[in-house]
Amino acid sequence: MELLVIGLDGLSYNMLDRFGIEPEFIDRVTDDGVSGDLMSVDTPTTLPAWTSFQTGKDPGSHGLTNMITQAPDYETGPFETNTTDAALYDFVDDAVVINLPASVGRRPAAENTHLVSAMLAKDKADATPDHLQDLASYEAYILDHDKSKKKRPSVYFNHVCEITERRRDFAREAFETYDPRFGFVLFSTPDWAGHLLSNFSDDEERAGYYEQLISVVDSCAADLAELADNVVLMSDHGFEKKTHNVHLNDWLADAGYLEVESEAVRPQHVAVAAAKAVGKRSDWIYEQIRRVYNYIIGTDVGQSLQAAAESEVDYPASQAWELRYGCVFINDERFDHPSVEDPAALRAELKTAIASITDSEGNPAFRDVLLAEEAYKDPGEWAPDLIARPAPGRYPTMLDSPTGEPVSPTNNYNHRYRGLIAAEGPAFEDNETVEGMSIVDVLPTVLHVLGQSQSPEFDGRVREDLLTIDREVTTLNHDAVPRPRVRSDDTDQDDRDDVVESRLEDLGYIE
Repeated sequence: MELLVIGLDGLSYNMLDRFGIEPEFIDRVTDDGVSGDLMSVDTPTTLPAWTSFQTGKDPGSHGLTNMITQAPDYETGPFETNTTDAALYDFVDDAVVINLPASVGRRPAAENTHLVSAMLAKDKADATPDHLQDLASYEAYILDHDKSKKKRPSVYFNHVCEITERRRDFAREAFETYDPRFGFVLFSTPDWAGHLLSNFSDDEERAGYYEQLISVVDSCAADLAELADNVVLMSDHGFEKKTHNVHLNDWLADAGYLEVESEAVRPQHVAVAAAKAVGKRSDWIYEQIRRVYNYIIGTDVGQSLQAAAESEVDYPASQAWELRYGCVFINDERFDHPSVEDPAALRAELKTAIASITDSEGNPAFRDVLLAEEAYKDPGEWAPDLIARPAPGRYPTMLDSPTGEPVSPTNNYNHRYRGLIAAEGPAFEDNETVEGMSIVDVLPTVLHVLGQSQSPEFDGRVREDLLTIDREVTTLNHDAVPRPRVRSDDTDQDDRDDVVESRLEDLGYIE
């Protein structure tokens, strides 16, 4: 294989440093090749980031700006795969792509290229073409984790280690069977494990479980790398410890921009309200409540409590609201019941006001607040009006503030923008540090390594500073850009959406 890209979902160097983990293979590629931080996109979450990787475009261009979307009638639900932009598997012939999120329903336009999708697929049969289901390792292949196992961390971590190994086995058999020029495989498990770290009482306990998983991921990555001349390791975003939650919808409500629906009183609402009242009076009790809440959030009971801890936005009556991870939408003509006559003026007003939000000690909640045109190269109609990028250690959450303040203390682990990139092989420089690289630059760079021309539609660019290759960068004519193909099958989109909604609920993206 000429080039293999290994995705390490959610992994970042700061997490390895925090827990003192020294994975042998990842460290060797980092030390001997080129390496550094890889910047994610807005928002730094799975669907936007991996769609940017596969298309070379930012979320404003490809349209998946978040983990969920909102319709003109204000209903929210999962995004569907982008079917309008050419992707990696359309450009590269003789390729095998395993476990790529947000690609279900796509059929490669490239010749002799094989695609197994991931998130947004109903199940592994929906994700895997029929001919790849004939591989001996397919029967043991696991598409997604079993959230019920989160109740017992030791069982859950053994489970995700098994998923990692089975994915390695399936990818290796596919690579050996089809002998591709280019390969890709994603190990999702560092992200899944990262979300569970908040359930543990201290870093020593977290380190033990996290090292268990990372050692398995490292071993599986090293095994597959033996098949390739050149290897790239990359993540879609990183993780970090969060010390404060930012409750942007609470702030918008207090400032008069957002209205909340009156809601029926249910037992879980009473429980959450009582927990908030007690937690305000005692930091210790607040911490215990937070730990219990994090522990059960992966269960069915946890899902009902999460819903109770989120206010129901009265969208038609509101001027603006947050829709996950600091994305603010204004109730303008895109929606069925617009309430804002001058959206541009409100955008400017909110940009300044949100940037001024601080915690109780005067530290800013956000490091930047951007208009859509500042965050994206070519924002589409449904891009967020504003993107509030959290400051280090801050996490924008949809949960109501337990303290009544827009910024509340927490002890959590969640996404950050900076992931990692590392590469070694004859195509890459030795002992070099990468600076300022974005995930949208990966596909253009991969194509250049493979000797192919660039799409004129890319938002990213070839990072020639990483490469030993002395070759002119060339660009395709617009009419030579591959046309996306859609798989024709009998999968019912409603059935698929139901499964995906459950998966996104498990991750906290849908109420």
